Amino acid sequence: MNRSILLLPAALVLLAGLFGAVIAGESEEKTYDQRAAALKLDDADGHYRLALWCEGNDLKAYALREYRIVVTIEPDHRAARRALGYERIRGRWVKGKDAMRAKGFMEHEGAWVTPEEYALLAKDQIRAQRAREARQVGNEALKQAWSNDPAVRSRAMATIERIDAEYRLRPLSIAARINRPDVRMRAVKGLGALNDSEALPPLYKRSIFDSDETIRAAAVDAIRQTDAEGKIGPFVKALNSAFAPVRLHSVKALGALGDAAAVGPLIARYQIAGGSGQSVYFSQTNNMAFVQDFDVEVAQTAFIADPVIGVIQDGVVLNFRALATSGYVDVYEKVAINEALHKLTGQEHEKARDWAKWYRESKAKQ
Repeated sequence: MNRSILLLPAALVLLAGLFGAVIAGESEEKTYDQRAAALKLDDADGHYRLALWCEGNDLKAYALREYRIVVTIEPDHRAARRALGYERIRGRWVKGKDAMRAKGFMEHEGAWVTPEEYALLAKDQIRAQRAREARQVGNEALKQAWSNDPAVRSRAMATIERIDAEYRLRPLSIAARINRPDVRMRAVKGLGALNDSEALPPLYKRSIFDSDETIRAAAVDAIRQTDAEGKIGPFVKALNSAFAPVRLHSVKALGALGDAAAVGPLIARYQIAGGSGQSVYFSQTNNMAFVQDFDVEVAQTAFIADPVIGVIQDGVVLNFRALATSGYVDVYEKVAINEALHKLTGQEHEKARDWAKWYRESKAKQ
């Protein structure tokens, strides 16, 4: 049997269904027009029933039109209002964003959040924006701080000092490294005014490594005025530096800080001593090479002789171990230590053993 003959009835049924649906749709729209025309303009209930009929017959656009007519006639018609997406909040019909706002929500980047959540989110946004603005202002001021004109440098530092304290640390830390003494001095004072533990690292660097003595003193004074604990720690550690200027500046800083806890490390620095070390071997030998023998091989018409080299060693090997080490500071460091100890204790001694004796006696009395 021909397959096309079998498919023909099904195709005819499908076409008939589509045609019937079109006819039905046209007839429903005509019915709507007739029913709408028969209604009075102020018949809210009639228009509402017509809207329900439109929904039941899949005439969504006509249903919305009828709901709007209903609320125009009767503004407080609850069913029509809800069909249009309205909610009654505090005596007002609102929908969409107005409804969310009436409920107390706030819009933030496309999402609705509570006022408390909005305050936190907005605070983070505002803070990030302020940080960006402060960084930009600080960068521009730092460029001007390199100027050869003192007036320009002064205005640049004034700009940095007007930045909110929360964002001032970074530009002040950078300004403290600029090769302009007046800029570094103001930066050091500004860092001290922050009274922030994060401002201590650049202050320690200036107090030890700055080439200007007045700036070093200002940095130490700024550290002294902070509320941080253990202020002497970095300076005590620097007493063991291999560089004499670092040690000398650290000694002076410890004296200026006025912390009695620095007395012990300063006295210990006066005379440096250590215990025994590991064993090492010292050798001094002479090596003498000589021909000890020959290895002979026969190759066809020739004899091949390889010399065997011997070595004679002559000398000594010694085992060495340092039993103790001792050293003294140089004269400049000695003077600085004496001055620092005098500031901290009020005592006057010239020699390391006198300071050590006094320290032992004072500890025994405690």
